[in-house]
Amino acid sequence: MVVPSVALLALLLSCQPVPKEVPLEKYRRQHIEGQVFIEERLKARAPKGQSFLLISVRNPEESAPLAVLKVKNPEFPYRFKITGKHKLDHQRLMEGEVLLTARLSSSDTPQAQKGDLIGFTTAKVGSKGIRIVLNQEVE
Repeated sequence: MVVPSVALLALLLSCQPVPKEVPLEKYRRQHIEGQVFIEERLKARAPKGQSFLLISVRNPEESAPLAVLKVKNPEFPYRFKITGKHKLDHQRLMEGEVLLTARLSSSDTPQAQKGDLIGFTTAKVGSKGIRIVLNQEVE
């Protein structure tokens, strides 16, 4: 039967290896949950038609993101949960204080473009109830 083998393949591919030198409890805490809101004054400036919400997680001292969540045509407020499966490099840990950046764009490219709506906040990895408000427009 095709369906169980496809489901098994999806399960195997979605699993990520736990680095041997990392305690399992520390690995389990690699998540951040919250909501993204659009500031009232910018709601009319949100992209019409197709849009993408990109939420990135970075260490404050580094420019490369640790993890990125990309959502096509989100509805706001948007509830998110970023986990280890969103990490770009599974050898790097999400831990401590991180910078969260949310960007609403008509494009799914990594670079911000004129007219994109953005918002920032800091959070501790393992937190829930985080609020990111899209409160700036890229000029």
